[in-house]
Amino acid sequence: MGMNKHTTLIIILILTSAFIASGCFKQAVEDRQPLPDIIWPKPPEVPRIRFVNSISRPEDLHITEGVLKRFLRFLKGSQRKAVVMPYGIEADAEGRLFVVDTFNRCVHVFDSRNGSYYTFPDKEASLTSPIDIAIDKKGNIYISDSKEAVVKVFKDYGKKYVMAIGKDLLERPTGIAINEKTGELLVIDTLNSVIVRYDIDSYKLKGIAGKSGSEAGRFHYPTNIFVSRDGSVFISDSLNFRIQKLSPDWKFLSALGKPGDGPGYFSRPRGVAVDSDGNIYVVDALFDNVQIFDKEGRLLMDFGSPGHNYGEFWLPSGIFIDNNDMIYVSDSYNKRVQVFQYMKAEPFLNK
Repeated sequence: MGMNKHTTLIIILILTSAFIASGCFKQAVEDRQPLPDIIWPKPPEVPRIRFVNSISRPEDLHITEGVLKRFLRFLKGSQRKAVVMPYGIEADAEGRLFVVDTFNRCVHVFDSRNGSYYTFPDKEASLTSPIDIAIDKKGNIYISDSKEAVVKVFKDYGKKYVMAIGKDLLERPTGIAINEKTGELLVIDTLNSVIVRYDIDSYKLKGIAGKSGSEAGRFHYPTNIFVSRDGSVFISDSLNFRIQKLSPDWKFLSALGKPGDGPGYFSRPRGVAVDSDGNIYVVDALFDNVQIFDKEGRLLMDFGSPGHNYGEFWLPSGIFIDNNDMIYVSDSYNKRVQVFQYMKAEPFLNK
């Protein structure tokens, strides 16, 4: 004989009471202590970079679930995923933060303005080895999958899978970016040491830039890419131990860096990004820091050091700078994204 609605309601109330009494109603992780105020460089020099936050779970951005949603998830025995191995990272104009997690093979989406969090994709469009992310003005999202050798396209901010591009052409896609000035999706193919260019509307191939080599405009295992506001393209030419800057029409403009173990040199350059003043930021995975150069490639300063505390890194990888000069760094082996603020003041005095 089936249960009536009254009996069902009583059972739900009993389960809810047990859920609350058991302590499972509490947040999975207690609120953190107040974040420290860390700046670079130290006084008496003018501060340029300030530590803002460390993000590995929704609660780090004060995103919490409602009672009903937590209760239903408790009944299912499921847990919200925490960031484990972040690499590609980007923030859109509406304040959503997208973090590619190569371990969980998903993208974490933190929407602090609306107080929501979710991951994608679902099983229909599973990712095998996701690396980087790019977002166009329409909210379409592009994820490079190095093992499947394609770029997967999603719309509605990742909630709906569209298609895969690059099949039978790409060998190991890694860094990707959108150049709104030229209407292109740019995909680094690390194994071929080239940048593959797609039309952003039709997804048709527009061309291939670069060749393998050490000369200007050539690459040796490039990994990361960033497009500045004027359409200039910055590429982490990893095994040439340099950053190359190219014009929107792919003319070589300049390069900075060379192999070494001191400031101004690179050991394993990865993420590259540019702030609103044109300063160039380069993540070095072995130095565990971020070096900042001016437009002419002269070293200005660095921030970060090896370790696990706030403001320290362990094999960092990606970097993204938004329109408000917020700096997001994928602190990969510390299982978090660290957030910093570029503090605009008087111009940098070149050393």
